[in-house]
Amino acid sequence: MMNEQAIPATAQGDAPSTSPVDWAAWEREHFVPLVQAAEAAGPDRSAWLLAVVLWDTKLPSLSLEDWSAIADRGLRAVRRLGDRAGEARLLECIGMGHARVNRLTESLRCHQQALEIRSELGDRRGEASSTNLLGIVRLHRRELSAAEEHFTRARALFEEFGDRHRAAMALANLSSTRCAAGRVDEAETDARRALEAHRALGARRSVGNALRQLSVIHRERGETGAALACAEEAVALALELRSETLEGYWLLALGKAQRAAGRFEEALASFHRAADLHARSGNRSREAMAWRAVAQVLLDRGRPSEAAGLAGRAASVHRELDDPWHEALALACLADATPGEESRDHRERALHLLSRYPDERAAAVRRTIGEGGLR
Repeated sequence: MMNEQAIPATAQGDAPSTSPVDWAAWEREHFVPLVQAAEAAGPDRSAWLLAVVLWDTKLPSLSLEDWSAIADRGLRAVRRLGDRAGEARLLECIGMGHARVNRLTESLRCHQQALEIRSELGDRRGEASSTNLLGIVRLHRRELSAAEEHFTRARALFEEFGDRHRAAMALANLSSTRCAAGRVDEAETDARRALEAHRALGARRSVGNALRQLSVIHRERGETGAALACAEEAVALALELRSETLEGYWLLALGKAQRAAGRFEEALASFHRAADLHARSGNRSREAMAWRAVAQVLLDRGRPSEAAGLAGRAASVHRELDDPWHEALALACLADATPGEESRDHRERALHLLSRYPDERAAAVRRTIGEGGLR
């Protein structure tokens, strides 16, 4: 057993009050020292397992920065043990943590390392998980062909094992990838099949994700009522699940549907709430997306100077995060909000950034920007 003297006294028994604020403070104060004690006193198994458990429980009071410190210690411990399966599992968690704050290069590296280990071990289920997660990172990097290949393989592996839930998750990811490429009909078929499977399984988080995707598809087709209904149901699920991460993401879809319906004040409220939630979770990329969305509504309302400030801010964040696609979209919005030569400069920069993407949607966006804007 771990040496009890090495564990902080309060972690052994000084329970906080029942106040959520008190519990949150207690968690922040004691979980990092607890893992430090586990690493110092051994066995190493305790340190790495605790890191995984804390990731899986997703304590809202434990910041990603604090968890990263725990994970680093856990990774050192599992490597000392020579537990390759455990190392792959923890690398998977760390990769997801990096992706959450848009550190996509680091995330990709972790998932590739995890996949290599699992392939060496003959862990086919682990390979399926790593392959799906690699697809998600590729999708976020807008490497759409590679993402589609990963999701297709992951889905086939999950179906081979009879894992209906995760096969449907991979199908929903395929829908997102195909929609991003402008292949909306295929995306809708995938999303509806995924939604049906998730409803049958009672997987509410996954139901919400499929609904968000369908909202995007309906809005692109001009089916505003259906887009609103799907997004509203998704956000209601996020509230039931008490997940601010999901709420923030799905509010972006709701706000866009509200804007399409001409419900501008509601859209502004949705986007502001989304920006606040993403700022709280440290997801600067999605926070910047929310600010660009606010800027677009402000342009609709004839307030270009306010819109320019937010669009410029969003473009700067995406540039820092090395996200050319979203930087280009923010620059196009900025071009719509600024006059004359300045507008042309922003538009040209956006078109330059978009020139690297070969898919149908990118081509359509380039045409739209070239013709005068995305509004």
